[in-house]
Formats: sequence, C-alpha cells, structure tokens
Amino acid sequence: MYYMGKVGIWTKQRQKLKVEYETKGITTCELGFNGCWGDNALSFAHRYKSSDPRCEHTFVGKILACIPCHDKIEYDRELTEKMFKKLRI
Repeated sequence: MYYMGKVGIWTKQRQKLKVEYETKGITTCELGFNGCWGDNALSFAHRYKSSDPRCEHTFVGKILACIPCHDKIEYDRELTEKMFKKLRI
C-alpha cells in the first residue's frame, strides 16, 4: 500500500488547481495590492494555515497571489477573511 503524506496530497491537488484556475481564466494575482507583481512569482494563498483542519485544497480555499500580495495576507487574519469573502463568497 502506498502512503501519500501531506506534501504529496498538496502536490497532487496543486496540479488540479492549476488546471481549474486556467480554465476559469485566472492567471494573474487576484489580490492586486499596492506593489503587486501581476503574473510573476505566483502561489496559492490558503484561507486557513495548512496545519488547520479547515484548510481546503479547493478553489474556494485558495487564492492565486504573487509573493508581495501573499505576504500581506499571510499573518493578517482579518485581511485574509475580507479578501476571501470578496473573491470567493
């Protein structure tokens, strides 16, 4: 039996998310804060920390963000919630 750890699961889900985002036409940073890098150095910002059981590896649980924008919401719970409500709900 093959065991897929947390990193393996995220790697597999990330590939699916990339396709889903491209299908939806989302290929640049969704946050667009001051200093945004647009389509450079993109990653998925999680609504909840990956250690939180509420963390979802789905479109609803992630936002595509450049590094500077991701950094702005990383440790600001209120701003994170505000942006997820704006973009996902």
